Amino acid sequence: MTSKMSWIFFVPFTAAAVFLKLAQTILPDGAILGLSDMLLDYAVLGCIAIVFLFSLLMCVIDRKIAQYYLPHRNIPAGIFGVLVAIVLAADGANRVYNLLSSGNIDVLEIIESVLLLLSAIVFIVMGLTHSFQNRDNKHFSLFNVMPALLCAIRMVRCFVGFTTISITLADIVILFCYIFSTLFFFNYAVAISLTEAKHAVKSCFIFGFPAVCALLAYGVSAAYTGFNLEDIFSNAGFAEMILFALYIFAFLIELTAFVKDRDHVIIADYDDQDYAEIDEKADVDENFVVTGLDDDERVPTASSYLTTADTDDYLYTVSKKPEGEDEADEYSKVSQSDREGYITEVIDRNEKDVVNDKEPKGYDDSLDEIDRIILSISEDYR
Repeated sequence: MTSKMSWIFFVPFTAAAVFLKLAQTILPDGAILGLSDMLLDYAVLGCIAIVFLFSLLMCVIDRKIAQYYLPHRNIPAGIFGVLVAIVLAADGANRVYNLLSSGNIDVLEIIESVLLLLSAIVFIVMGLTHSFQNRDNKHFSLFNVMPALLCAIRMVRCFVGFTTISITLADIVILFCYIFSTLFFFNYAVAISLTEAKHAVKSCFIFGFPAVCALLAYGVSAAYTGFNLEDIFSNAGFAEMILFALYIFAFLIELTAFVKDRDHVIIADYDDQDYAEIDEKADVDENFVVTGLDDDERVPTASSYLTTADTDDYLYTVSKKPEGEDEADEYSKVSQSDREGYITEVIDRNEKDVVNDKEPKGYDDSLDEIDRIILSISEDYR
């Protein structure tokens, strides 16, 4: 699978992006090949773009990677997920407190505060999922999109903030961070929820590698220059970026190690005849992925109806015919009590004399009481 070859360009260009971003603050202006701070920013953006383009190329030509992925046990991702949840919860609670104490109404700030708290819950669940290998994320699929919505809101706030300053002073790297993070977390939620999508797993590679590159470059540089011991909550921004990058990085390692090709994944539906066998293997065999309706949404098929329906009150019974028994013998076994009340009469085919001993009934004898009344009324009418 060529998608795994994205690591070839990711590792060196991510290291270069982190170094170039740090060089703006560590080294004097022009120390690296005479490049100014603005040109160094462009160089960092170039590294991120190269990582993205190469990952896109490798994933586009990859025709073997499966469209579904089952999460595996990943202790580093579980640890980073819990740490991200703690930081997001603290940041969200601090923002809510500041909003209530100041009395200012900022719609974007309120939305971001709510999404911070909801995303903290998501990362707690994700961290436990990675730690204990719980693969039942289908019912949690809608809630998994919260980190993507959080990054989208921050991306919008970056755009709004850039409108108030000169473009030469704007740090475009942070915008790249939230663009790629939004796209990654959206496709990540789709992939781990086993939602039907064609390119969700590929998109995790395509957007995950540049997201890590941008987040590490900006987060490490911001932590080096802006760490504040007096106001701990002011460090939440770059701390979240670094932990996001480490979490995505740990997941990409897991995805590279355990992703399957199309030949090793079986998509089974609930109306499949072999569903029971596949369903038993799904929990133990990593080569099986089961999709379809939930247990309470299953609709019985025709075969299951015939095997489970109660036919005690039906007018017929099904029984096996003993070997060597002629078909005509079945008619002779019908008792006289069972024959009474039917319009037709069962005649034994084994008897040579199929004509009844009694004389044929006349027309008047075959009429019932209602027919006689109707006939008499019609005669009187005439």
